[in-house]
Amino acid sequence: MRTLSYAIALSLALSSVAVAQVTTVDEGSFTITRGGTKPADRIGQESFTIRRTKGAGGDVVVANATVTFDTEHLAPALRTDTSFSPLAYQVEVRTGTDVERLRGRIGGGRFSAQLKNAKGESSKEYIVSDGALILDDDIFHQYYFMVQRARGGSATIPVVIPRRNTQETMRIQAGANEQVRVGTSSVEARRYTIQEPTGATRQVWADAQGRILKVQLDGGGITATRDELPR
Repeated sequence: MRTLSYAIALSLALSSVAVAQVTTVDEGSFTITRGGTKPADRIGQESFTIRRTKGAGGDVVVANATVTFDTEHLAPALRTDTSFSPLAYQVEVRTGTDVERLRGRIGGGRFSAQLKNAKGESSKEYIVSDGALILDDDIFHQYYFMVQRARGGSATIPVVIPRRNTQETMRIQAGANEQVRVGTSSVEARRYTIQEPTGATRQVWADAQGRILKVQLDGGGITATRDELPR
């Protein structure tokens, strides 16, 4: 009986340690619309989690999501260090019966990507700048990392766009606080403007902790709005 009691106590203690080593930074979902924010304008949905956990070399941030459009399904997974610089990234894209998988690692100032699809496998490697962030197309929770890097001010950030096999330099500028509607609530959020090299802009609204509430792609008329307030 004493041995059994000890085993149970040890199991509970280890479980507590495991839980303590994983912290949820943010989790939730976005409704994606085009041309408006009415139910008829809906084109997709994104569900995501961002967690901080212990890694072999220290804390790491792990971000996972599922993004569903009418004909396309994306499943991105990103690992970063505590400054949000990427360590590894993968994304699976399903379009009908076609499946494409991209896996990439960043190290030594290079992004090494491996792509696998129905046509076969291919590899590509290109130079990335120090402090680069990942911001893939059609994935909205990743704007969290841009906002965190700006820290309520402005920043010029090299951005890796993995599915395009390219890096761009984007400028993010914090603006005024505005009211944003999330679900049935209207809340105050800081507005950020992101400018691409082409001059195109994106608008991002985040709460006081930098958690994303809304993203608007000005050129494409696409908006991703949080379904519920962060907890």
